[in-house]
Amino acid sequence: MSKKEVVIRFETITPLWFGDAWQKNEKIRPSALMGSLRFWFSVYWKFIKIGQIENLNDENVPADNLLNLKKDKKTFMDILLQHMRDGNIGDDFNFDKEVDNVLDELELSVPSRIFGCTGWNSRVDIEILEYYTKKVNLKEIEFDFPDNVGSEFWIKKVLFQSMNNINSYDGLKVKLKTMSYWWDTYLKDFIRFFENKIIFIGGKLSFGFGFVKIKLEESQDTKGQNESIIKNANINNFMSINKIERINYEGNKSVLGYNFKYYLRKREGKRFREKNFGNQGNASKIYVSHLQKEDNNSVYLIVLNNLYDSSSIPVWIVDKYKKQLNEL
Repeated sequence: MSKKEVVIRFETITPLWFGDAWQKNEKIRPSALMGSLRFWFSVYWKFIKIGQIENLNDENVPADNLLNLKKDKKTFMDILLQHMRDGNIGDDFNFDKEVDNVLDELELSVPSRIFGCTGWNSRVDIEILEYYTKKVNLKEIEFDFPDNVGSEFWIKKVLFQSMNNINSYDGLKVKLKTMSYWWDTYLKDFIRFFENKIIFIGGKLSFGFGFVKIKLEESQDTKGQNESIIKNANINNFMSINKIERINYEGNKSVLGYNFKYYLRKREGKRFREKNFGNQGNASKIYVSHLQKEDNNSVYLIVLNNLYDSSSIPVWIVDKYKKQLNEL
């Protein structure tokens, strides 16, 4: 049972925001980052591997419970001991593989096997290696562009919460610790699959924070990727990434993704407004990055059809939003 440690960098497109109970965003907590990785692993497992994901409670929160799973009235420990009694344990015996076989027999979802559930600890640990803090100043935020959308009240109330400055983060680098079996069997291809795609981590995503790319630091045993997975991927059913360039803004202030999203929402008809942009208690399917002035005044429009929601946004509506941003 050999251990595995890999270093992962999060290449920041827009700064990161990780909240706490007081909404102060004072530091990056490994548990918050783990929640983001778990979500994207579930996406990968459902849409790329076409596998079973977690059971959900009434609030659509993963709710697997190993203590409730039995086969022929036998528990996890009963079956594991039986496997070990029946098997021929030689020099090549892999305890983690045997555990995985038992969990498969009990039909525990792979995301819960990797990241834990009730009665089962996570197979992954995360150590925060480095990051730096970027202050976001209220006076440096543009409220009127585009089209005087009237976003100032919500940005002040929800994002700044009567403060003049908030923290955001950049340059995040972590060490992911696991056992070689779990890395080789599940995690390596997952990380490799998302390396060249934009994902979200942290919070305040609707405001345009948390757009990143995963970068795995190279070593001899992490080079290369599973090309068959990449070629056969059908992630477009879930995620659409669109870059719009040459946005016509010449001001000096920062334009948050929230302004662009709010602009699209206000132009949308009643039929699709809440369905696509969410309302209280329901997540948005539309996310827009901050304005990237250093990258040809571009923004990223990402459409994320909720993993736990069967209804998706039609292509023609995505094209409409792209056109509306291009018109800027």
